Amino acid sequence: MTGTLLVRNGHLIDGTGSPSRSVAGILIQEGRLKAIYGASAEVDPGLHADDTIDLKGAYVLPGLWDAHAHLGMTAGQLDYAKTPHHELPADCTIRCGRRAMDALQYGITNVRVMGDAHYVDVAWKKAFESGMFTGPRLFVCGYPLIATGGHGWHSGVAVEVDGPAEVRKAAREQMKRGADHIKIMISGGVASPTETMYESQMTMDEIVAAVEVASPKGRKVSAHACGPLSAKMAVRAGVASIEHGYFLDDEALGMMVEHGTFYVPTLGVLQDEAYIRAYWADYAIKKALAAAPVHRETFQKALKAGVRIAAGDDLVPFPERLIPELETMVGAGMDTMAAIVAATRNAAELCDADDRLGTVEPGKIADLLVVARNPLDSISHLRDVLMVFKEGKLVVDKRQSYEEK
Repeated sequence: MTGTLLVRNGHLIDGTGSPSRSVAGILIQEGRLKAIYGASAEVDPGLHADDTIDLKGAYVLPGLWDAHAHLGMTAGQLDYAKTPHHELPADCTIRCGRRAMDALQYGITNVRVMGDAHYVDVAWKKAFESGMFTGPRLFVCGYPLIATGGHGWHSGVAVEVDGPAEVRKAAREQMKRGADHIKIMISGGVASPTETMYESQMTMDEIVAAVEVASPKGRKVSAHACGPLSAKMAVRAGVASIEHGYFLDDEALGMMVEHGTFYVPTLGVLQDEAYIRAYWADYAIKKALAAAPVHRETFQKALKAGVRIAAGDDLVPFPERLIPELETMVGAGMDTMAAIVAATRNAAELCDADDRLGTVEPGKIADLLVVARNPLDSISHLRDVLMVFKEGKLVVDKRQSYEEK
């Protein structure tokens, strides 16, 4: 974006964890944050912005991140018996793109995609970067890697690998196709009737192989790991994040703190009972509800231990589930400010993008969310979207419709 924009008269929650503060203006120049004025006296009297927007006391935050999303996952993929094996790639591509573009309506300007078929995540990433379509910034993995018959083999959205050599080849293939990070599924999960959530399915040398080929390329590895054994293996191997982590013991959490490993808890997967009963198969409902109390306890222990947490939902349909995920996290004991940081700065750091995104600070890209009410009073106020800016451009404007409510 060229030119200058002055966004004035609002309250800023900058994503760093610092307290909210009133700002006289936020100056955006060529898509980046040029200056933040705390008082009217600080604004250069000679400043003539090309455009000015009066926030009228609204709240400005960094654009939100969904750090664990599947653009095209359907309810059928949550039921082993109803998996849609015959969907055409074109149909999948259209649905994924529509959902990704819809993310902006919820204030989500960045999405860490955790596995979709046909490399549609890579295609849409390129389409958004080129300006062909307007959508969120995507951080993509292509296909997740699983052991033969491992978690997700029935979904059509995974590559089966056995042994370090096959892991290396498959990881290199994902990077060749344009993957920003590598996802490995090293434990069982909820969706399959033939596995438990505790079992480990990949071996240590396979996990290490993924990290060994990703690291020289500057890529991180994330691990679907539900139980303590698989999580400890992943941390020792050098993965960047534990996804889900339904059952993590004190040793695993301590290792994550020591190594700086992120935790993406996807709490709603097991905590949202209405969702579970609406979408999961009967066997999965039983597994999810039985595991929910331990998952909640793990999350609370992670908070107490100081594990770095990034927010992601892993639910259908994307992107409507991010705010409910944040509400669930706060309901389980997370401070509202910490939840905002989990969905902004922490997620940006997990994606190695915190040098340019994730917080509202001079020099960074101007991805902004404006909401009508203070989300520190209630995280649910993030639902009150007024405006969304991506790279300094106003891409969502709901001011009139909000005023008409």
